[in-house]
Amino acid sequence: MPEDTVALRIRLTTACAGIEHLLGRHEQAHARLVDAMESLRDPASPEAAALMIELAMDGFFLMDYDRMRTWAERALSTAQPLDDRPVTAAAAALLAFANAATGATADAETHRAEAAALVADLADDELALRLDAAANLAGAELYLDRYEDAQAHAERAMAVARATGQSEFIPLPYSILGQVKLLRGRLAEASEMLDNAVEGARLSGNVQALAGNLVNRSLTALAAGDLDVALSTATENVELTHGLDQSLVCAAGVALAATLHETGDPARAVDTLTRSSGGEGLVLIPGVWRVRSLELLTRCWLTLGHRDEATQAAARAEATAAHLNLRVARSMADRATAAVALETGDAAIAADRALASAAAADQVGMPVEAALARTLAGRALARAGRREHAIDELQHAATELHACGARRYRDAAEQELRRLGRHVHRRTRPGHADATGIATLTERERQVASLVVDRKTNPEIAQALFLSPKTVETHLRNIFRKLDVSSRVELARAVERANRARPTQPNHAQPPVPRAN
Repeated sequence: MPEDTVALRIRLTTACAGIEHLLGRHEQAHARLVDAMESLRDPASPEAAALMIELAMDGFFLMDYDRMRTWAERALSTAQPLDDRPVTAAAAALLAFANAATGATADAETHRAEAAALVADLADDELALRLDAAANLAGAELYLDRYEDAQAHAERAMAVARATGQSEFIPLPYSILGQVKLLRGRLAEASEMLDNAVEGARLSGNVQALAGNLVNRSLTALAAGDLDVALSTATENVELTHGLDQSLVCAAGVALAATLHETGDPARAVDTLTRSSGGEGLVLIPGVWRVRSLELLTRCWLTLGHRDEATQAAARAEATAAHLNLRVARSMADRATAAVALETGDAAIAADRALASAAAADQVGMPVEAALARTLAGRALARAGRREHAIDELQHAATELHACGARRYRDAAEQELRRLGRHVHRRTRPGHADATGIATLTERERQVASLVVDRKTNPEIAQALFLSPKTVETHLRNIFRKLDVSSRVELARAVERANRARPTQPNHAQPPVPRAN
């Protein structure tokens, strides 16, 4: 078969497998790729390297991370002698990702540095040939506590994709940017980005992207204290992924479990988390995310009063963190151990471990997680009789949570301050420019609000903004809560008052030009 015919066949095969992955049909994609690999005459060709990269990513979707690493290693060793820089960069990035997922942190860092150097040396027209090199490098960096690097590589992948008309490559880096903003405590920005990502996935029929973005949207809403949105998006995701491959089910279960715990159903949270993630050890969850979920499982067991089970979950978190040797993992394990120590009466150890957790989260740049650890430290310090130190930590936590927009967690820290006899001054929300609070709305929420003023119905708003009616309902619910109104009439009056107070501003924001996301 002529060389150009082979290359075309491989491109068609990988494209078809990619579509099957997007639809959550990972087993079908795997069979297609294996058949193509077995039919290749030259196992050292560029086509072989490209197929190996696809088979490595296939391992990720199937939650077989050892298989992912094996194929990524083969892809890199095949690509390097070919002197094909874009393919070599893609293979190195994926190998870094695979090692991070399996917990081989040192190897992951080695290949991350290799991939980062290769990507940096590629001109945009070269990177455009393998945009997955930058996107998967950003994914690996999310696992390795490198949020700034992840953001930079995701932004470059999106910029090159837009410039070269490859919109199919935008959803992954766009979603990664949303995750970075969530992890770094920029909750309003994360909410808006993830709303856009969810809507884009709905319109394109990309089940894989929709499921992943619903997970992160739920976790963002949970951090912001919007339990209604957290529960609705997590529940939708569980329904969406029912009957699909385990990787989607696992992530959906984590988000739902986190929300169920916060909404007062820890027993169902434990059941959901352990059933979806491989049992008490949560062995199906890759890399650093397993420690985060074990910390959640520890809290669920403590809420249920099951100290032995909580101690076991915290011990698993400690062992996993020791293996990973990552600051985020260390922070989560310390927090789990602190929670158990406080519950079992060792306030001094609880305080020390919670403060260590906060320090590690600060180093990585995770203000919400650091503040949650400080809230726990404040409770432990108070119980240990160190009142002034407790007040300092709780005030620090409340300030950080307020700045991030994590209202519910902020209220919890302030409640602990009141218990210690410290008066809490009720602040306005960040960014308040007037009494109505319009400035607290995101750009998309302001667009929805302005169309409500124009007496548009929900279907009309959905059509104007290229959203689904369900998403419009979610935005309206958020707007009503932020502005403390209960009807569209009250919302319209609030917007009109704000417009009169700012006469130089246009009365209504114009609906945006739809953009790929």
